[in-house]
Amino acid sequence: MMVKYIVSIVLFLISAGTSFSQTFVGNWKGNLKVGNSSLTFVIHLNEQNAIWKATADSPDQGAFGIPAQAKVTGNGIEVMIEGGINYIGKLENANLIGGEFQQGSFKTKLDLEKTDEIVNQPKLVRSQQVKPPYNYDTVDVSFRNKYDNVQLSGTLTSPKQKGKFPAVILVSGSGPQDRNEALMGHEPFRVLADYLTKNNIVVLRYDDRGVGLSKGSFIDATIENFSKDAMAALDFLKKRPNVDLTKVGIIGHSEGGLIAELLAGQKLPGLSFIISLAGPAIPIDSLMVSQLYTIGKVGGMTEDALSQAMKINRKNFEIVKSNRPNQEAMAMILKNMNMDPNQMNSASKLDVETLLLPSYRYFMRIDPIPFIKKIKIPVYAAFGSLDVQVPARENLKSLKSNLPPNSRTVLKEYQGLNHLFQKATTGAVSEYANIKETINDELLVDLVNWIKTSTK
Repeated sequence: MMVKYIVSIVLFLISAGTSFSQTFVGNWKGNLKVGNSSLTFVIHLNEQNAIWKATADSPDQGAFGIPAQAKVTGNGIEVMIEGGINYIGKLENANLIGGEFQQGSFKTKLDLEKTDEIVNQPKLVRSQQVKPPYNYDTVDVSFRNKYDNVQLSGTLTSPKQKGKFPAVILVSGSGPQDRNEALMGHEPFRVLADYLTKNNIVVLRYDDRGVGLSKGSFIDATIENFSKDAMAALDFLKKRPNVDLTKVGIIGHSEGGLIAELLAGQKLPGLSFIISLAGPAIPIDSLMVSQLYTIGKVGGMTEDALSQAMKINRKNFEIVKSNRPNQEAMAMILKNMNMDPNQMNSASKLDVETLLLPSYRYFMRIDPIPFIKKIKIPVYAAFGSLDVQVPARENLKSLKSNLPPNSRTVLKEYQGLNHLFQKATTGAVSEYANIKETINDELLVDLVNWIKTSTK
């Protein structure tokens, strides 16, 4: 969904068998084809006390130590990488993992070969870095999601002075994210929390379940579970003595913006406003088709190829959304893609099977429009004109058509900004790591001004 691509953490691989364990250990390298571009992709695997740990790199994007969760079954591996990326593969021999890379509706074959080559991480230059000492209070906190019985951990930042202040929780996009939404050397949520708190707004940001210090399993969770995590964060925030209970909101990025819309549409008690940063406002299957088209176009695919891919993916997602049994749905998808099951390798089979996982089918059935139509509180929705992941035009159009009138609602497209709200050239994901700024100042100023004026 929100395709943040390559970011940094530790990836836990829980092996269901031991016969392949020693051959998985090592550094694995391959070339990822994206349009007319080729990106180096590396996974480092280690085993300690029957627990698998790994990090992944995308050196061409300046991204090292990529975080994810994964499952290993026999000689097969399925890895969920931060940013909504899946890698599904099979150990073909001691020096080769054959597999496929998938992000949203974009997928491509990616084989990884064992290598002794080590690429050192370059020093990344960032124009917005948050370092102590702070001129506000910051404390690490933990709170329980009573709905799912999951313990979550995060950071609460507050103005030093006494009083009651507006307050927000930050909800991250798809993929396992830490409390700073760290990716490619950027920490968007740390920068956002710092700016908001300096302007007298209380901020709670937290690690996704199964990430950082938060408990629970990310890989088995659905957007319903993540919504309950957000509800628990709001419950915790509203108990802080310096929070103005009439001015409590959610700021969600990408999938986090979708969660904000869903909760607001269900009239969550105590929610005063929401801010959706590149949040989907169209049915998810339509979003994925649009995302693939936009990424492919920026990557140099021809219109004929894009048109054909769009037709295939639209039909695939219709099948995934349906209530057809998995076996029937699988046969229909293979027919739609003109694939002979007898000619498919193990990685390809696993890739198609992933489309039919309960959590994925659940996600693909989400349509935010009925929820958007029921939102009564003020909404600030921001989109970048160069966003290739949640394209601005159709999502803004949906909000303009479906949001009930509210004099305090603002819908804005930021010219020249990408999905991360950086000033970009093309908006391509490959640019993210090379851009110095983390969040454009225009957006930061607008958010503070709107929170202070819309909640009066």
